[in-house]
Amino acid sequence: MVELFRGRKWDLVGLRNYWFALSLFIIVIGVYSLVTRGLAFGIDFTAGGQLTYQLGKSLSSQEVAPALAAIRSDVEKLGAHAEIQIAGAAIAPRNQILLHLQTASQQSGEMNAEIQDQARQILDLLQRRYPGVELVSTEMVGPLISHELVINAIMAVTVGLFLVSLWIIIRYDYKFSTCAMVALAHDVLILIGAFSLLGKRIDSPFVAVVLTVVGYSVHDTVVIFDRIRENLKLRKGSTFAETTNISLLETMARSVNTGLPALFAILALYLLGGATLRDFSLALLIGIASGTYSSIFNASQLLVVWKQRDERKRRPAGARPAPVARPAAPAPLAPPPAPAAREQREEPAPWGAGAAGSSSDAAVRGKARPRKKATKRKKRY
Repeated sequence: MVELFRGRKWDLVGLRNYWFALSLFIIVIGVYSLVTRGLAFGIDFTAGGQLTYQLGKSLSSQEVAPALAAIRSDVEKLGAHAEIQIAGAAIAPRNQILLHLQTASQQSGEMNAEIQDQARQILDLLQRRYPGVELVSTEMVGPLISHELVINAIMAVTVGLFLVSLWIIIRYDYKFSTCAMVALAHDVLILIGAFSLLGKRIDSPFVAVVLTVVGYSVHDTVVIFDRIRENLKLRKGSTFAETTNISLLETMARSVNTGLPALFAILALYLLGGATLRDFSLALLIGIASGTYSSIFNASQLLVVWKQRDERKRRPAGARPAPVARPAAPAPLAPPPAPAAREQREEPAPWGAGAAGSSSDAAVRGKARPRKKATKRKKRY
């Protein structure tokens, strides 16, 4: 997997608008589902009871829809308000019936008695249709406990995000921290929007998944931020966008090698686990996949946009960016000097030229002697 990204020339930073558009598209769909459909809260956050019945036989995929309609009709005849689900392992036949009962009682004792009575009546109805059905578990949460759980869940997520943000500010600066927080908000919105779109329940295990995804995503983001900071010192001649792109390519193999094994293990838990673990494992699948994506394609890309905006603000109005200095061409070599012309041999002055002639004649004879010796030496060798 490392060889898949080593030495590549992919321009991930140049395609950042496409990554932002994909994230925005998924978030808009999730927010629309939250506004129109809302969230299905489990018994941890709403007063009521959770009943689980085990069927004596398994239902095929064709029998699920008629069975749901028949059970819902019988429960409505009793006057009970319940959400019904037939579940089981994803690749195994459905053999469990889950009912989320809502009660009008506000006192714990009255609510407990009401749920126990409805559980027995529903068991009698199910035994008529499916002999051998059994009541496996009964879970009840009172209104005061559910209210306290909601407040604690909100505080847990808020405190977790605050501590993560504070640690990144200490480790880096506020720009890195802000980009990391935006990426975490991206992961949380996608996770909540997916559960709203799929109609899954929000309960205490879901809050644990949110905190796990926050920790996983920020850990992956910090690894990329560390590589960016190291390359800023090593590549001082490159722009911030180029340095970020190189850092992403260098750390992408690590992110993929870390995320894929985790996704494979959670996928096995989702396919082979029971009904009680399916929503939990599905939330982990969506959250870890979103966290890996946001670390690579959102957090660092937002940092590039921020840095480029700061550079434009510091630039004087109307000024263009300074051109990149190119190495000067080497100067042409100077032509070699022309060989000096040989001194012309002076002719001896005619006889009778006087003192000047005799002096010049002596000078000529003095110069001619070395030439004769040199000529003789050449002949000798």
